[in-house]
Amino acid sequence: MAALGRRALVAPVVIVAAIAGLTLWSGFADKAPKATPREDVRTVRFNMAWLPQGSMAGVFVAMDKGYFAEAGLNVEPVRGFGGVRTANELDQGMFEFAYVDPLSVALNRSKGGSTRMIGGINMKLPAGACFVKERHTIERPADLAGLRFGAGQSSAIQALMPAWLQGNGVDPAQVEQIQLDPAIVVSSLVEGRIDAAECWMGNSMALFDKAAKAKGVSIGRIAYADFGLDVYGSGLATRDALIDSDPEMVRAFTHAAYRGYAEAARDPEGALAIIRKHYPLLDEAVTERQIRETAALMAAEGGSHRLQPEKIQRTVTTLQASGQLQGFDATEALFTNAFVPTGKQP
Repeated sequence: MAALGRRALVAPVVIVAAIAGLTLWSGFADKAPKATPREDVRTVRFNMAWLPQGSMAGVFVAMDKGYFAEAGLNVEPVRGFGGVRTANELDQGMFEFAYVDPLSVALNRSKGGSTRMIGGINMKLPAGACFVKERHTIERPADLAGLRFGAGQSSAIQALMPAWLQGNGVDPAQVEQIQLDPAIVVSSLVEGRIDAAECWMGNSMALFDKAAKAKGVSIGRIAYADFGLDVYGSGLATRDALIDSDPEMVRAFTHAAYRGYAEAARDPEGALAIIRKHYPLLDEAVTERQIRETAALMAAEGGSHRLQPEKIQRTVTTLQASGQLQGFDATEALFTNAFVPTGKQP
């Protein structure tokens, strides 16, 4: 896999990445909610896996409506830098909870880590391959052959790409995978520095469409799940040590977070108002679309949030087919449903 496939791409990527990273986070840093500790409330940190966005609305609703406070928790949301890094930082004890995908959890545990999923949010994989319709026609994985494909360097989905391509009759060597700073994946595609890009419902799809419209072009997409990659997307996670030492806190966090997500799904406009109270620079249309897409992803499989063993096993099997997790046989350690609330959310 090429870190940066073509010399012409290197300088613009490095420069723009630095500027984009500073610009994006500087607009949010001073607005991040701060904990207000009380004697009877425990403060916990939650890694959002990326910048604040609509997919995090459930957490902010739970904060705003006092669901976490009722559970005796004061939650501090903190920006993240992609799934793989988020899982590793969670494992190191830098955060109590995080928004993480099973792919990243599996990779972490295969290296001796102890992160664990405690419930799903994206019950269907939201990832896909996006392209500019005016430049390419991509209807199936085979159409990616000969193209430059860009994705964030901390995206665990890249570990699955070789097996996904092979499973669809494509030699992985025919697709030039390029790792980019996540902040510039959208602009790199729209401006033509890459031919296709990883894109996510509930996350970057709205950003791709907004940037494309400003450029006078349009975005097409194929979903990985439509071509054999039937695995879960991100959900809530913690680490084994916290589950063992304080299962009631894990349960309190999980139940309050899901109350927030249920409310965000019922009232997307209200959730939008709440998250923009904390981050007023968020684009209103983009954020509301992310909230609605996340609600749709959450509703898959009946909206139970429970992770099915066979679907988690497919994550491991696909990683093994990609040359990862050789000899790994601890699928059951990647998740637990013990903290998922049963019955209808209040």
